[in-house]
Amino acid sequence: MHKFSFEFGSVDMFTAYGFRIRKRHRLLKPPLRERKLIIPEKSGAYDFGAKYYDEISYLVECDTIKELTEADKREIAYLLSFKNRITFWDEPDKYYIGRIYDAAEIEKVGGIGTYFPLTFICDPFAYGETVNVGIPSNGVYVPEYAGTAETPTRIEIQNNGSVGTVTVQITIRTRRENY
Repeated sequence: MHKFSFEFGSVDMFTAYGFRIRKRHRLLKPPLRERKLIIPEKSGAYDFGAKYYDEISYLVECDTIKELTEADKREIAYLLSFKNRITFWDEPDKYYIGRIYDAAEIEKVGGIGTYFPLTFICDPFAYGETVNVGIPSNGVYVPEYAGTAETPTRIEIQNNGSVGTVTVQITIRTRRENY
């Protein structure tokens, strides 16, 4: 991937369309999703607490080094409207999952050097690649969790041997925070 660019799915946006990133605006932590109930005829609201996070708006300010046709713009608008992986050159080991909802932003794409913003609506956190590990000979594997927030986990066990498996025991514990 070219420096100051990004990939959307498998498309390198610099190579395909000449997109260069001038600036990115991202939050280090996404906003919490409010869980409040407004009580009629009463002041304030009942707060059930906030545990989960909302989607984030990820603003990417770009310009282009290629002259784009109207057909190119339609293709870009179509491509970016589907939810896909977004990988930036300076974080190749992480990716976001998002899309652009307002295709009107693509209309601002013009000739060479034209500035245009792209606002991606993304899942709240960056993802890392899938980790594949073998179970040690003692049968105990303790995964190291490198994330910062509770996330769903998928464990897939595959028997690659020629002998059937008799007993498989999985113990799952969640990381406990101090409150």
